[in-house]
Amino acid sequence: MKKNILFLMADQFAYHALGCLGSCAKTPVLDYLAKDAQQFTSCYTACPLCLPARGSLATGLYPEELNTMDNYSVGLTPESVTWMQRIQEYGYQTSVFGKIHLHKFVDDLRDLEMQTKGYGYDIVNELPGPRTYGMMRSDYYDYLSEKGLLECYQEDMRRRYETGPVYDSSPTPLPTKDYADVYIADRALEYLEKVSEEPWFCTVSFGGPHDPWDTPEEYTRLYDNIIPPLPLLPPKSINPNRPRGVYDEILNGTYDPSLTEDIHNMTKEDVIAIRRSYYGHITLIDEQIGRILECLRRRDMLKNTVVVFTADHGEENGDYGLIFKETFFETSVRVPMLIWDPERQGKKINTPIELMDLGPTLCELIGLDGEIGHARSLVPLMQGNAGKKRVVSQIFGETMILEDSIKAVFNKEQQIYLLFDLEKDPEESLNIAGTEEAALLEKKMHQSLVSWRKETNLGF
Repeated sequence: MKKNILFLMADQFAYHALGCLGSCAKTPVLDYLAKDAQQFTSCYTACPLCLPARGSLATGLYPEELNTMDNYSVGLTPESVTWMQRIQEYGYQTSVFGKIHLHKFVDDLRDLEMQTKGYGYDIVNELPGPRTYGMMRSDYYDYLSEKGLLECYQEDMRRRYETGPVYDSSPTPLPTKDYADVYIADRALEYLEKVSEEPWFCTVSFGGPHDPWDTPEEYTRLYDNIIPPLPLLPPKSINPNRPRGVYDEILNGTYDPSLTEDIHNMTKEDVIAIRRSYYGHITLIDEQIGRILECLRRRDMLKNTVVVFTADHGEENGDYGLIFKETFFETSVRVPMLIWDPERQGKKINTPIELMDLGPTLCELIGLDGEIGHARSLVPLMQGNAGKKRVVSQIFGETMILEDSIKAVFNKEQQIYLLFDLEKDPEESLNIAGTEEAALLEKKMHQSLVSWRKETNLGF
């Protein structure tokens, strides 16, 4: 009997945000899943931004190969080849509920439903991102309108993103039962309550805990008495004359002046407030996952279902003097990865991996050859064999390479402007780029960049 696949995805869920990893967030369901899962502790997204990250995950290609280095790109085309198509062709009933974001948003997402189905889905119920639920038309947009909630939601978003500050952590005006991530779970449950015994592959993609920090009040209240950890400080550069890149542009206002102003105006209390809201949103998502898993248990399907949980990228929540993502710091570029297989015992795997390798892994777990693009199955690593030695991520024309615990960030001119030894400095507090002591390391990382670009036929 072919195994079913339940693919649970969150948006902007930092790698260390699970309760079982010491986070303040209460995640009893995911903690229970992690206990018996293949828990990859060092999983890196191909891009710390939604559209490129998801496109790379679907195709096994890096953002530069997809010509998708930001959220304003076209994204996947109708001709794109995905691993989801292989699963569909293998006889699986395929479905997706929630945020997909494999292509650029349009005024009505349903206008691109046939294109999304072409990526390998029989059933599609797509929502845009949390900032745009009230802007882009979808079934959820119509749901809010029919309930008389659309205008108050739209006004709340205008207040947060037009008058600001963007780190406003006041609760949503929506009732919890009408909150987007509850709606997504409800739609998935309607499907899973009725799905037949034939093999199925169901993706449930939550929009949270992506900003805004508008978690329903009942969930934020759970953390009223929690004092979150202090945010990580911006790294100190040993060489003040090192090259510059996007991170510097964010801090000095060249990249996004309004965002920089908000960052500089944030107080310690503001950071505490957004972190409490973030934890609350994670707990809400954890409860929705619990509802879905309980449905499978009750239907006696869990024993024949592979369950995956991951995210497209992380969230800085005040770390390094930043909010959102869009950098190569760990809380932005590193994500959780749990693969629960009823036939395997749980274990932690610390080898650095790439998020895009998930597709071939799922294919192999159900008996398919899933190699696609540069993505390769993680099953050999799960069996104790050696894994990848190099991890790559890209955004805004910049490239990060992680190899042998050394993380190098290359700017658009392919100069190293951030360089960390994660084994000695896991919090990335000391930037050794441009120092005499790091000259040999920089030479090695430049060679790694050249090698990677040759392998991907990107040139140099």
